[in-house]
This record gives sequence, C-alpha cells and structure tokens, in this order.
Amino acid sequence: MPCQRKVARKNLFLSTHLPSFAMILVWMYCVCPTVLLVADTSTGNDCTITNRSRVCWIVECPGSNVHLSINVKNRKLNVTCSDKPNFELLRDQPNLRSLTFDQLIYQDCPLPVGYQSLLELLSAFLDHTQLSYIVELILINNADLSANVTLDPPLFAGLHKLQTLVIDNYAVSFDKPLPLQQLPSGVNRFSGSILHQLQQKQHRHSIAEGDWEMNIMPSGLVSIVPNLQMLTLHRHNFKQIEHFAKLPSLTYFNISSNQLMSLHDDMFYGLPNLTFIDLSSNKLTRLSAKLFRMNKNLNNFIADNQNGSGLVLEDKLFADLRRLIKVSVSNCKITALPECLFAGATGITFIDFSSNKLQSLPEHLFRCLSNLRWLYLQDNELMRMLPDTLLQDAINLRVLHLCYNKLTMLNKHLLKSLRHLEKLHLEHNQLHMIDVDAFTSQTESLITLNLSRNSITLNEDNRDVFYSNEEINITSGIIFSTLNKVQYLDLSFNAIVKILDPFKNFMKDLRTLDLSHNLITHVGYKDLLFPSPNIDLVNLESNKITHLDFDRSRIETRHRLPKEILLANNPLNCDCMSYPLVTYLKAEPDSSKSFLLKGLQCAQPSKLFGLQPQDVQLEDLVCEIDTFSEFCPAECKCYKRAVDQCAIVNCNAANLTHVPIIHSPSNIGCNFIELHLAQNKLHYLSNAGEGWNFVRWLNVSNNSLGTLFAESLPEMLELLDVSGNQLTAIDAALIGKLNQSTLHNISLALNPWDCYCENQLLTFVVDNVARITDYYTLQCIDGKPINLATLKELCGTIILSRLYISVAVSMASVGCLLCIWLYAKFNLAIKVWLFRHNLLQWLVTEEHTDMNKRYDAFISYSHKDEDFVTKELLPRLESEELNFKICWHVRDFVPGEMIANEIAKAVEESRRTIIILSLNYFESMWGQMEFSAAYLQSLVDKHNRVIPIIYQDIGDIDQLDPQLRAYLKTNTYVRWDDPWFWDKLHYAMPRKRRPKDVQTTDNMRMASGDKLNLPIIMTPPIK
Repeated sequence: MPCQRKVARKNLFLSTHLPSFAMILVWMYCVCPTVLLVADTSTGNDCTITNRSRVCWIVECPGSNVHLSINVKNRKLNVTCSDKPNFELLRDQPNLRSLTFDQLIYQDCPLPVGYQSLLELLSAFLDHTQLSYIVELILINNADLSANVTLDPPLFAGLHKLQTLVIDNYAVSFDKPLPLQQLPSGVNRFSGSILHQLQQKQHRHSIAEGDWEMNIMPSGLVSIVPNLQMLTLHRHNFKQIEHFAKLPSLTYFNISSNQLMSLHDDMFYGLPNLTFIDLSSNKLTRLSAKLFRMNKNLNNFIADNQNGSGLVLEDKLFADLRRLIKVSVSNCKITALPECLFAGATGITFIDFSSNKLQSLPEHLFRCLSNLRWLYLQDNELMRMLPDTLLQDAINLRVLHLCYNKLTMLNKHLLKSLRHLEKLHLEHNQLHMIDVDAFTSQTESLITLNLSRNSITLNEDNRDVFYSNEEINITSGIIFSTLNKVQYLDLSFNAIVKILDPFKNFMKDLRTLDLSHNLITHVGYKDLLFPSPNIDLVNLESNKITHLDFDRSRIETRHRLPKEILLANNPLNCDCMSYPLVTYLKAEPDSSKSFLLKGLQCAQPSKLFGLQPQDVQLEDLVCEIDTFSEFCPAECKCYKRAVDQCAIVNCNAANLTHVPIIHSPSNIGCNFIELHLAQNKLHYLSNAGEGWNFVRWLNVSNNSLGTLFAESLPEMLELLDVSGNQLTAIDAALIGKLNQSTLHNISLALNPWDCYCENQLLTFVVDNVARITDYYTLQCIDGKPINLATLKELCGTIILSRLYISVAVSMASVGCLLCIWLYAKFNLAIKVWLFRHNLLQWLVTEEHTDMNKRYDAFISYSHKDEDFVTKELLPRLESEELNFKICWHVRDFVPGEMIANEIAKAVEESRRTIIILSLNYFESMWGQMEFSAAYLQSLVDKHNRVIPIIYQDIGDIDQLDPQLRAYLKTNTYVRWDDPWFWDKLHYAMPRKRRPKDVQTTDNMRMASGDKLNLPIIMTPPIK
C-alpha cells in the first residue's frame, strides 16, 4: 500500500518481485518506516549476544558500529549501522553461522565498492550458504554512506533464491541497471531502457535528484515489462497518459494523486486482466462509457476525491462488468447519475457515492444489484423523498448511509425489500415524517438506527401522532414497535417531547438509546424501565427536563434500569415534585454503581442552583402555590413542602395590621400549615378562618403584640415565635396553653417582660428551659436574665417550696405510672399471685351472671387422654382444697339423650369449659363440637368461658381448625408442663364457693371410647 506522507526530496523506491514469470515495479515518493531493535549496551571488548526473548537476539561488538537484530522464529536478520561499519569484528561469532535467514534488511550501511558483492561484504560473519537462502532483500537509507558510489554488476551476485528486492531512499546514479542482470530470472527482463526513458525526461542524471515534472506519461514506459502485474504511479504530476501497450499480466494499476484531467476511451484496452484501478485524487471531469469495455475482469474501481469542476459518469460505464465488486466515487462533485450506470453488473457488493452533489437518484439505478451489501450515499443534496423502488432489488443490503442530505420523508416502500438491513444512517437530514410501516421489514435484522439531527417530533398539538401514507393519525406512538432486534438507536437533536412506549415495551435487545438535545420535559421512573437485559446507556442530556418522577411505589419493576443515564444540561427544578427522586437517591447511596445520573444538577430554585439532587435537604423541596388559588391569601406567598405535606404561608413584611383569612390545607392536599407573620404591624392575634387550627408553626415575631390570649392560639401548635413584640406578662390560661404537649419550640426574647414574683412567666421559663429556643437571650425589662437565679432573688423561699412539691408530685407520678405499666405487662401473673395468697380478692371477683349455673366446669377431651383427666385433673379439681363441681360426661350425661343436646346443655350449665388440647383431641369429632359449643356460648354471654389446657405438643397452630386457631392466637391458655399450672388453672376457674357435693368417683376408671363412637342420636357418650 502506498504511503501518504510527503518527504523533502523525491527519491526512488524500487520494489521488484521476481517469481518465475512475473515482476512487479513500483515507483514511490515516500520512505516506508522500519522498526529497529536497539541492542543493550556492552562495555566489554568481546561481542555480546542479548536474548530479548526466546526468538529475538541482539548482537553487538564494541567498535564495529554494527547492530544485528535476529528473529529466529521468522528467520529475519536486520543489519543496522550507526557509522562506518567494521564487519571484521563480527567474524568470530560461531552462533551466527548456525542460523538460516529468509529476509535481510540492510539499513543505514554503505553499499559494497570495487566490484564487491553484498554477499562478499557480509561474509565476515555470514557464509555463502546462509545468504543463498535469502528470498527478500531490503536496502534502506544507503545513500548517505554511498557518496559517489555507482552500482557495480556483482552487487546482487550469489542471491540465487531472491524473489523480492526493495530499494528505499536510494540516491546514487543508476545509469545502467547492470546489477539487476545478476538477479534470478532477471536476465533480459530489465533492459537498459526501463529506467533510461525516465532519465531522459529529467534535467539531471540522478532519479533521486530529478523534479519529475513529466506532464505526459509516455506510452512505452512499461512496454518492456510484458509480465508486469502491479503498477503504481502515485503522486506524480501526470496530466495526461497515452494508452498503454499490451500488458496482459497487469492486474493492479494505481495512478492516484496526479493531475489527470481526462482518459482516452481506449486507455485500458491492452489490459485485459486488470482487476484493480485507483484513479483517486486527480482532476477528471468525465469517464467514458467505453473506458472499461475490454476490462471484464475488473472488480475494484476507485476514483475518489476528484478536484476538477465536477465528474460526469457516462451511462453504462460499468455495464456488464459482472466481476465488479466495489465502486467508490466519493467527493467528486457529481450532480447526477445515469439510470443504466450499473446495468448487468450484478456482482457489485459495495457502492460509495458519498460527498457529491446528487439531488436525486434514478428510480432504477440499482436494478438487479441483488448482491449489494454496502451503499454509501451520505453527504449529498438528496431532497425530500427517494423513489419508492430505488432499493427494490437490493435484497441483501446490510449497510445503508443516507445521512447528511435533505430528506424530509421516509415512506413505507423504500426499505420494504431490505429484510437483511443491519445498519441504517439517516442522521443530518430534515426528516419530520416517517411512515409507521417504514421499518416493518427490518423486524429481525436492524441493529443500528441513527435518526439524529432531524426534525422528528411524533407529537402535534400535545397529541402523539404517526404518519401513514403521508397522512397524520393519532396514536400512542408505535412507529418503532417492530424493531425487535435494534441495539443502538440514536434520536438526538430532534423535537421529541417524551420517551416513547416502544422503547420500553418492544426493544428487547436495546443497548444504547440517545435522546439528547430534544424537547423532553418530564421523565418518570417507569420511562426508564426497559425490557432489554443489556440496556447500558440512555442519553437524555440537553433536554428540557424539569422533573424526574421516581415514585416507585406505583410502578411494577419487572423491567430494569439502564447501567448509565446521562442527564446533564437539563433545567431540573428541585421543588416538591422532585421529592421522590431525592428520597430515592438518599435511600440508595450506592445507586451510582448501577444507576449513574451523570451531570444531573439543580437549575432552580436559585438557592439550590448547582447542587446534585442527592445533596439537597428534603426540607428545601417546596413548590410555590399560585396566588390565584383559593388557598393562598393575596398578600402572601404560599408553598407546598413535600417531606411533611406542609403548606407554608409566608406573609412576612406584608404591612399587615390583621391576620389574613387562612384556608384549610386540605384544599391543596396538605396536612398542616406553617404560618409566617413576622415584621408586620399586628397588635393582636385572632382566629382567622377554617385553616387557623391547622397551623402548627406560627411565627409572629417583630410585630406589636401587647397581649397574647390562650384562645387566640391554634389548637395543634408545635412552634410559636412571639419574640420582638411588646409582651410584658402572661396569665394562667396562656401558661396552660403553652404547657400543652405538642408545643415544643417557643421563642419569647426581645419583649419588655416585667419580672416580679407573681408573674407566672418566670416559673414557666425555669420549668421549660428545653422548650424555649432563645432561653439564653431572654431578659427582663431591666436587663436581668430570666433564669432560676432571678427567680430565687425575686421569690425567695416560696419558689423553693413550690419546687419541692413539684419534684415530689413528679416522682409520685412516675411511681404510679411504673406500677400501672408493671400491672399491664404482668397482669395475669400478679392476679394469680394475689389469688394464691388470698390478697385483694376484689380484683378477681366472679361475675354475677355465673351465680345460677349448675357446674363450675365442663371437661372436653379425647378418650385417648382419659388417664390424664381421671388421674390428674378431675381428682385435683374436686378435691377438698379446690372443691369445684365438674361436669364429666361419663358421670353426668343423661343416658338416652342425643349427644349433641347433652354437649350443648353441659356447656350452657357450666361456668367454664376446660379443653384438653392434644393431637388426639383434633382427631375427635365430638371434641371439636364441644369446643364450638363453648366458644359460641362465650359469645352469647359476652364472657370468656373457655380454658384451653395444652396437654401435649400440638404442632403448628397455623395448621389448626380456623376457629380454634383464632381463639388460641387471641386468648391465653395453660400448659400442663407449666410450674404454675395449678395456680393458673385455679385462677381461671370461677370464684364462687359452695359446699362440697358428694360425688361418686367409682366409675372414673370405667373404660370408654370417644363418645363410644356412637352416632349423634345415641345415648350420652362415655369417653
């Protein structure tokens, strides 16, 4: 590839490739750089070999001025000289003679003199066998050390396998190329005339010193190289080229960066195998339709950057070139293209007409180009809308560039056939109308879509719209809903006013969404939730966003936020509507890791300008309420504070003589009022309006209040500031008002207080130091501080007695409260203890409703637990000590009666029902019936009559019968394994005492089943 860098002098770069039957000749004006390996410094007298790596060696010999870089793996040897070399010092390096090289770079060293060959010059450290394997020889910058040296015939002698020769920056006389005759296959292929013709056109003998002011390239210049395959005539001043003689082997021709203005029709007739032509950077104005008639093998044509008045491509210029793959004619001032330009060239995959002056395109320009993959039409003047069928046959198009034009519309037909389109660039146009079906065919293919810097709005008259067949329709915004595979969508620099639903609902592969420089004013949390798991970036910079609604309580978070959201240069208003955003950021301090609000700053109000939202105090997030609303008085300014739903009414310095009407804060969705009436002319306070009692913060400082009455203060006051008025004393009623529990901040300073013992102000201040915010500046009219010392001075012992009484009462109150708390917390334990010790029996007196019941308790249990009942429970309850009358179904149920009736009767006639809970009980149908009867009787009597005893582990309560589960969760029960079991059971039993009835217990031991497993209509059960 030719280099693009200019050098101070024009030197010859000769590259010759020598295969069996072909040679390549290239003249260039630049020096290709070579990377040099610099050896480590050695201070010894012997040569040193440094292993830079396993495959790279550096060899240095002090005094030789030679650096050898050896790449063992690639078989390359680089010989570099720092001054006049002494190769003899390298002679005794046995390691070098064991290596074989394919490539030799001979750099900054003099050429051999005196009919000496390069092989002989280097034989001091390399033998002939090693050099004979060299296939590529590169001579670089040998001119400075070869002054007045001519190339002798033996120069390349012995290089029998050489295939490539590069001579770079060589400035010696080259009158006869006799050295080239020593090259393999070079005999008779380089005649003396190959360079002689060039020298005849110069005023000097040296090519390197010539000015190359050849305006016309002679037709026979390369005629003597019939096997030439590659020809580059880059950066000469050729203005005209005569037609070439036959060069049947030439495949590559580069004549870029010249001054060519025209080409003969038959210029390339003698080049039948030409595959690559580069005509870039000339001044061509026309390319004839006959130019490539004989070049059927052409596959690459480049003619970019023509500096003439404008290039004209004749019709059928590329016709029937079926092997043509690439056509690039950018930046050539082309104004029109013929319709049959590519007729029959069906193999084209790449076309570039960018940076021209095309205003329109023929409808069938790309007909039959089904292999077209890349099409570049950007930076032209294409106007309005392209023809519907322009791309109809380009069914395999992958990349389409239409940016930097003047397109205003994109209809549904243009892209209809492009089902494989992956990248579409339409930025920098004037698009405002995109058909809703424009991208229907790209559902599964389009990955990149760039529509930036257009006039897209998708909204008219505050309504979402879409376009269908060039007509406006109202919609919810579905224009991009078919782009299921899009990953990169750029809509920056348009007039879009909202984040469209398709971005959030359909694009499941979206990675980057750019909506910067639009007109979006509001963004909600749900607007930033995307279905794509790979969403990385959403750019919302430089919009009109004033609020970000991040109230997540109303949002279903099945989608995820992007990793990065850019929001710089937006006029964010940090008012009450930003409260959800600020609380979100404060609640998640690590959100910067997953949710980057880069550049987001408050723009208003002015006192918060420049702050990041997460640094704003929640109390500063306020919204101003319209003075025309029904809430705000005309003389005041009103605000709504989000953190506590407070309405702030600011009437400071409004020259008021009376309190304005205060409306209910519920009118604006607030809970209470903060009222500021400072610096006015108020002489008294009055209950002003329905909102007065909603005032919690009241500031009436710096007015003219002479008296303050308790009834004039709001009921739920929390803060009161009456400093800077004319108050002298306060009465008992006001003291009572000030002592209310809700009032925790009081300011009283800068008033002419009269300090005497009867003034209750002094005692109030001393007792409420913590509540008086300006206590340390509070003074009497005579300048004395109002504190305990002043109070003692004025009142003597009176205040001390009052203080002692106050302390005693306070301690007694604390003791009573402590007792009440202990009783409430340990109620049952206390009552049981009192009952056990026969103390305060009035606390546990039985209700009168139980006086006439026959039994003290009815026992409900499973027959499997009968041993516990007959051996433990029943004997103890009916003992002489407790003397309870127990209803036991074995003994007391009437034979022959229905079991259900007997159960109901037993429950009704018993003051208590004892339930023996175990896993056996839950399996008993009769047990559950008995519990239900007892529970219902408790509801009827409005008295808790059920005593649950947990006899065994009953497992998870949540798995029980709903009725029983609810009862156990809301009532106490007794556990058999409780050390206080009998005390608690005794306490739970009724209090009424009666003489012990003679009860027969002989039948306690009789065997029984669970109600004998009898049906309901059978005789009374025996457990």
